[in-house]
Amino acid sequence: MNIQMIVVGRMKGGFSYLQPGLDDYLKRLKAYANVSIIEVPDEAILPSRTEEQVMLGEARRILPYLEKAAYAIALSERGESLASAQFSTAFFERLGANPSNGGIPGNDARPIIFIVGGPLGLHPSVLQACHWTVSLSKMTFPHPMVRLILLEQLYRAFKIRRGEPYHK
Repeated sequence: MNIQMIVVGRMKGGFSYLQPGLDDYLKRLKAYANVSIIEVPDEAILPSRTEEQVMLGEARRILPYLEKAAYAIALSERGESLASAQFSTAFFERLGANPSNGGIPGNDARPIIFIVGGPLGLHPSVLQACHWTVSLSKMTFPHPMVRLILLEQLYRAFKIRRGEPYHK
């Protein structure tokens, strides 16, 4: 299985403390999937630009990735809110996992893509192009931190799916 996280913006210096955690979960996930993080440039938020213009500029960078996706999942505060076990079940059911291979979908050449928007969120065109929209929390997190939270939840989802021990 190939999973890509398409994220708007770069990891800025103030969040460098998250890098060891990101590296750790990327390493752990190798046992289950090929996971990569792709950064697309964010749009400058200027007084001369509307929120719509900013989000549309970011959407133009994101949408080409979705055309190559086997399954696209947007992260949005307005998405479906699930407990970890519910996310694991829904994630694999939506991907068409079958019990004959341990419940984990095969290594499809087209990736499963998670989209993490910029500070203003995702443009409606991106949300409409995705197959599913999920909320990690009703709380707001810095976007670099969302990367770590998502990787941990993916790792947890694989562990739950395979019935492997992992702390609750």
